[in-house]
Order: sequence, then C-alpha cells, then structure tokens
Amino acid sequence: MTATNDTPKRRQTRSIETEQRLLAAARSLFSQTGFHDTGTNDVVAKAGATRGALYHHFADKSILFEAVFRQVAGEFYASANKAAAPLSGDPWKQLIFSVGEYLRLVASNSEFQRIVLIDGPVVLGWQQWRSIQTEYLLEGLVYTFNMLIDRGIIAKQPTEPLASLIMAALDDASLSIAHSRTPEETQQQLTAALLSLIKGLQIRP
Repeated sequence: MTATNDTPKRRQTRSIETEQRLLAAARSLFSQTGFHDTGTNDVVAKAGATRGALYHHFADKSILFEAVFRQVAGEFYASANKAAAPLSGDPWKQLIFSVGEYLRLVASNSEFQRIVLIDGPVVLGWQQWRSIQTEYLLEGLVYTFNMLIDRGIIAKQPTEPLASLIMAALDDASLSIAHSRTPEETQQQLTAALLSLIKGLQIRP
C-alpha cells in the first residue's frame, strides 16, 4: 500500500480491526486459561498483532481484561433480557421468569462464569465488580418493582434498597454457581430458594 492510499480512514479501520482481534484473542484465552495464566505475549501471538499495538489500545492487561469483561457481560445480559422480553406485559411473571432464566444462563455459560464471576471480582476488585454489575441490573429491577407497586402486586416501599438486596442475592447465587462442582444442581437449589423469597413480597388477596 502506498502512502497516497494510506488515508486516515483506512488507518482508523485497521486500528479498529486490530483492537477487535486483540479483544477476541484475550477473550478466548481468559475464558480457557484465566487471567493470571494468560500473558500479554500469548494475546498478541493469538491476535497476530504486536506488543506496541496491544499497549496502544490497552494500557495494561487489567484494562484489556475489563474490556473483555464488559463485552462478555453485555452479551450475557442482552441475552437474558431478550429471553424475558415476551413477558413485558406482566411484570410479576417477567420477574419470576427472569430470575430463573438468569441463573440458568449462569450455570450453562462457562465463559461468563470464568471471566465475570471467577476472575472478575479478583482482577477488578470487589467494589468495581459490584459497580459494573449494578450498571446492568439495578435500573431494570427498580423499574420492575415500581411497576409491581403501581399494580398493587407488592406493598408500597422504597424500591432502590429492595432492588439492591435482590441484586446482591443474584450476585451471591451466581458466584456460588460459578464456584460449584455441580453448577446445574446448585442453580436449581438457589433458584428455588431465591424465588421463595421474592414470592414472599407478593400481597396476598
């Protein structure tokens, strides 16, 4: 390629393609061998890139990990939300289904378990890990509980503290599933226990 043809747009395109290759390579390695057993040399070799390119896009391995973490988490939560979308007209049924589906997806997704639930809290630190989880979960739970109150399904109460407690329970259940030797069995037990707690919020006629 000549200098004349190497336009800013083409350089930008190549830069984006390199970044995506690095992310894909890191995602594959982090999910297979974990953060601590993956070296930056492994990532650049798998991506067919250079160390200079890696550090141009990601200042260090932990920042690369956070980018992969957010990519995996974003896809996971999008999948969970899509599964529950057909029940949007009935917030109670949607909540009950969503909790079960969320934990079922956790149990069946080894990549999510490894990157988000096993390595995530260690690499990012608990506070940042919890903050990112909040970005994906809290707003939707608050919205759902407000709808349930408006429809008289649960008692009137501050919804953000309630949503925070349910989110914490989901996080704890997810971590237990990821660290379990029998994730599907653990998922079934925890789903039943968590749904029992949530159903206790329902106003009885």
